[in-house]
Amino acid sequence: MSSQTASPVKYQTPLRKAQRELTRSRIRDAARELFYEHHYDTTTMDEIALAAGLRRSTVYLHFKDKAEILADIIADYTPKARAQLATLPGPEPTLKQIQRWMKKVMEFVAEERIPLSIIIELRRLNRANEQALRDLTTELLSGLGENNAPFELAARPEATPAQRARALMLLQELTYACEMYLDDAEGEACSKALLTVAAEDFHAFLRSDTP
Repeated sequence: MSSQTASPVKYQTPLRKAQRELTRSRIRDAARELFYEHHYDTTTMDEIALAAGLRRSTVYLHFKDKAEILADIIADYTPKARAQLATLPGPEPTLKQIQRWMKKVMEFVAEERIPLSIIIELRRLNRANEQALRDLTTELLSGLGENNAPFELAARPEATPAQRARALMLLQELTYACEMYLDDAEGEACSKALLTVAAEDFHAFLRSDTP
């Protein structure tokens, strides 16, 4: 009879798993606020630990560095943003339909202001989790393409640079218009005009036969 014993099976109890997710959520929430208020570049892991009310060693137990925390923040935001963009009517929405949709997008942006602001800052820095940001962009284009082929095509790996560039410009225009409208940075009349122009550009793109 063999004297060998079976290796212990690693099992994470539901309670332990819930505790782990709660701790990760605390770290992510603390980091999100710090990245928003003090910027990603200047925030330290020590500051994140302090804001989360955790030991530094506990934070490192869950995340190896702040770049990994950032990736988790982006991963948490991505499906919510994609789902919102996927509500764009199609395949050839009217201008009025696009305008109504943009109002809903604006409401979403208002609710998710912090992660969006962090992502915008990182795009301007053009570093830190570049792959995560590229993946996010592809997911957002895919969401826009749920009912509209031009955006769906732009999200594909085989999309031409021109196809992807047109779609990215519209996504950037939408983000900027929503940000300016919520901030009222240019005055109410100009902010409304930005959304109107963005809606018109979306409408023209979705009706264009240009490949």
